[in-house]
Amino acid sequence: MSENHKPLTAEQTESMQTVAQPSETDQVALSAATDSEAMIERPDDVTEEEPAEEADSDPADVRIFGMPRVGFHCTALGVAGGYLISGLVGIAGFHPPDANICAIVCASIGYFIGNRLYKNRKTGRDAAGQRPESTE
Repeated sequence: MSENHKPLTAEQTESMQTVAQPSETDQVALSAATDSEAMIERPDDVTEEEPAEEADSDPADVRIFGMPRVGFHCTALGVAGGYLISGLVGIAGFHPPDANICAIVCASIGYFIGNRLYKNRKTGRDAAGQRPESTE
């Protein structure tokens, strides 16, 4: 039996039990501290700091890995679709194409569709005069 698997001696178990249980003075000090915190009143003129809001940030303008959000989502759906197509072709009994190649082809199609959707949305928004073109 190795040193790590030896049972604890009675002396070691007693020391562990005393460490695990807080003493009465610790419990009294802890309860007094929580009572004093509860009694502290804040003045009415002090307000909680509100988080700084970004200047009308449109969630669709967020970029993930350098791509617009809709482009990233379409790319991710393309990857998943590519793997599904490869699996379904294999289940149908045909010789399946390489799954990675199929996923890459479908991801690139999804990327181009997503970027096209983003550009159409951006030009429509700019034409309507809702927001000026971002400088990013």
